[in-house]
Amino acid sequence: MLGIVAVSRVPWQELLAIREIAVKGGERIQAETVLQRFPIQIGMNWLTADTAAARQALLRLPDVREAHVARAWWGRVLVTLVEREPLVVVQKDKQLFWMDSEGVLYRPAERAFGPVVVEPDLIETERGPRLADLFLLVPLGALLTSPGNFLNRIATVRFEGSTMKLSLRHGPDVWLTAYDVRGEVLRLQRVLRALAGRPVSTIDLRFDHVVVISEKR
Repeated sequence: MLGIVAVSRVPWQELLAIREIAVKGGERIQAETVLQRFPIQIGMNWLTADTAAARQALLRLPDVREAHVARAWWGRVLVTLVEREPLVVVQKDKQLFWMDSEGVLYRPAERAFGPVVVEPDLIETERGPRLADLFLLVPLGALLTSPGNFLNRIATVRFEGSTMKLSLRHGPDVWLTAYDVRGEVLRLQRVLRALAGRPVSTIDLRFDHVVVISEKR
């Protein structure tokens, strides 16, 4: 019986070379941007490519919240990205930054979009400055999903403990509690309709069944 053995003449280094790097999950981040910062390149050894170091390199991109890097059969590397979700613009030390849904300031903002959160307390983390009190994401989320076009009337937001201060674009300033922002915004809209035409400078909604109003002199 005659047996035939086929012997490949392709060098082992070519068989083990990375042939493809696939990037998934990036909507705002371009694949070209990812590959420019990616330490694994086409032609490198597929078995010895350092996927952990590659992941850490991707996490240094400001728009990346999470990244996964894995080998796939054969000679492929798969990159899966989770992008940061922009929530609101924050003013800190007279500069504007985008803050994501986890409270991290991750990228400068060219201009204000919607209400601007002014000078919140921050802490430093490995991923960048972050809200010191993550509870504030709850009232912020409620405010940013206010019904109708009321959000367009708000210029700035400040937090003072459990109090949220809203400065409306054409006045007045409003104080409300941070524990029921959705209900307080509906209450505020009713108060504003009732006060239409009056020279109001401040409205305080922090007290049950009582609205404290100051008028311009």
